[in-house]
Amino acid sequence: MAVYFAFGLAWTGLAISPAEADESPAAGTGRVGLEIRSCPAVPVESVRRILSIEIGDLLLDDTQPVPEGADRLTIRCADDLAWVEAAGQGGRVPIERRVRLDGLPGDLAPRALALVGLELLAARSATVRERILSRQQVMPSTVAATAAPAQASPAAATREAVIGLAGIWRAFLVPSGLSAWGGRVQANSTVGRVANLAGDAEVAGGRNQIDSMGEATALLLSCGGTIGLRGERSNLGASIGVGGRMGVVRLSGSSMDPIKITGATVWHPWGGPMMSASVSGALGRVALTLGAESGWSLSFADGLASGVTVISLRGPWVAFSLGGGFRP
Repeated sequence: MAVYFAFGLAWTGLAISPAEADESPAAGTGRVGLEIRSCPAVPVESVRRILSIEIGDLLLDDTQPVPEGADRLTIRCADDLAWVEAAGQGGRVPIERRVRLDGLPGDLAPRALALVGLELLAARSATVRERILSRQQVMPSTVAATAAPAQASPAAATREAVIGLAGIWRAFLVPSGLSAWGGRVQANSTVGRVANLAGDAEVAGGRNQIDSMGEATALLLSCGGTIGLRGERSNLGASIGVGGRMGVVRLSGSSMDPIKITGATVWHPWGGPMMSASVSGALGRVALTLGAESGWSLSFADGLASGVTVISLRGPWVAFSLGGGFRP
């Protein structure tokens, strides 16, 4: 509304024709009556609403008679001209301004006429002037008070979490290295603008065939966690992080000829440092995530058959995941 007021005032400054005004203050009641004649293009309620915003209860209702000593604001139109007149009942000379209405699009015409009327009333009435000045002094403190919660609101929304499920493929990049498929429960939380915490719990399994002997299987149980950075734009996000993964693996061998060759089962720890990266797309509260991981196992677990390594969890690994999640 302030923008329209300023724009309307600029137009009226160019459109009004100067007229003589009585600069001496009046000793009236300060009440104001409004009358608009022959102005079909100027909504009466629009003019009345703008005046009431500025001078409040000083503006008389259109059903109330104008008491003695009150000022009267009259607006009358002819073609593209409007005459705005402020007069009192104490015999003082009325003040008048002429306003051209052509070139004032939309609702600028009633705003312009109301602003001109306020100018004339303020020239006649000290009460009107004081009311307008008091309102201008109150507005900055009101704006500051309402702006403070808006500045605090982003700080309240600095943490966002996503919980979901994903499928996983993991491989150890060594001869006879294990290749395993599985699933995980994963979660990440964005703290502040760019910090990101992520964690998961994973179960995966795989097997290696042993020529003419049997097979070796592995069941991996592990947990991983990273800390890193995250960026978002529109509904897309990306993150990178560093951390570690720790877990245990169950190695088991089965023989094609159990009488000649026996199998065994062992449990062994594995894990080490890792790096991760992910991209995600969000649709409302649902997110689809594609992730990648690389690391190095500091402990190793090998499965042997006739002194030869047939399955191995050691050295570098890579993993890729695809899953979905939701924001609780």
